[in-house]
Amino acid sequence: MDKKRWGGLAVAGAFLLSKGKVLLALLKFSKFGGTLISFGISLLFYAQIFGVWFGVGLLYLLFIHEMGHLAAAKRLGFKTGPAIFVPFMGAVIGIKDTFRTPKQEAILAYGGPLAGLFSLIPLLIGYAVTGNDFWLVIFHLGALLNLFNLLPVSPLDGGRILAGLPIVVWVAGLAALIAYGITHFSIILLLIAFLGGSAVWKRYRFAKQYEDNKSVLMFYRAARSRVLQAKLEQEQLAATETVPSTSDEAVDADDTPVATYDPIAWSLRQDLQDLRSASPEDAKKDADDMLRYQYDSANDYDALLRRLDQRIEPLIEAEKSVEYHQMPKKQQTITLFAYLALGAILFIAFEYSKGYLPTPS
Repeated sequence: MDKKRWGGLAVAGAFLLSKGKVLLALLKFSKFGGTLISFGISLLFYAQIFGVWFGVGLLYLLFIHEMGHLAAAKRLGFKTGPAIFVPFMGAVIGIKDTFRTPKQEAILAYGGPLAGLFSLIPLLIGYAVTGNDFWLVIFHLGALLNLFNLLPVSPLDGGRILAGLPIVVWVAGLAALIAYGITHFSIILLLIAFLGGSAVWKRYRFAKQYEDNKSVLMFYRAARSRVLQAKLEQEQLAATETVPSTSDEAVDADDTPVATYDPIAWSLRQDLQDLRSASPEDAKKDADDMLRYQYDSANDYDALLRRLDQRIEPLIEAEKSVEYHQMPKKQQTITLFAYLALGAILFIAFEYSKGYLPTPS
């Protein structure tokens, strides 16, 4: 980049800083303020490096892609934020809702590359009418960007589309991305690979944690239900008569302390012991721990529930992750077919346009 372009970039940056209050007002009060401002900033950067028209063409591709995600989100009834363009990183639309099923995630992710495919049609028409290579270059770039986005690596669209398939799909996509990123030394690709690797590791860790602790989770759930029942029984009894505290002691005629008898606590302990006996070997250690804690806590049921919740929460999180990624077989087949079909069309468009690209002089 020559000094003139750097100078233009510096002047534009100074202008943006000097008008910061105006820009913030637009961001705050205009529904499309963030989109317009980020579009302008991105265009400024791209124009300085690639030229204005190439920058416009690239942002057109990114905009249509994100509008595809937006349309899919609206179809699902999700609340969204405005599209924000990030120079050299693409664009993003904030999703304010949580995916409940991998099918929802697949639909939303699929909308981007699908819209990207349709964005190629005007470019093809422009090339056919004018014969200008500019249209073909942007067409080729659009096919490449959307095809790249279909790589089965989270957080790319391909990884999200195939989130309901076995983890081996993510692993294969990650391996291919890492290999390409190393051989072509791309920092951006390696960064995406790092994010994808984190997603694979998290999913694997949850799956292993859940598989190793199924019996423990079953015991904790049964124990929590029983402790909650004991707590309710104690509260109901306390509402009708005075219940001696398990931490207090009665005295006999000789002032000798006599341990009080708490039928609710005794019944709970018997049930916990029965649960321990019925649990597999890998859950008995946790059952013994709960029995000791019941004794040490002097049958403080709130403390017991807190203890159980601390043990249950990470296991439930792992269980939810495993269940989330288990898409029904029929949906897996449909999703995979739609994914491969879109990828095949984009690949054909990419290869077809490559043969007509102008050769550098």
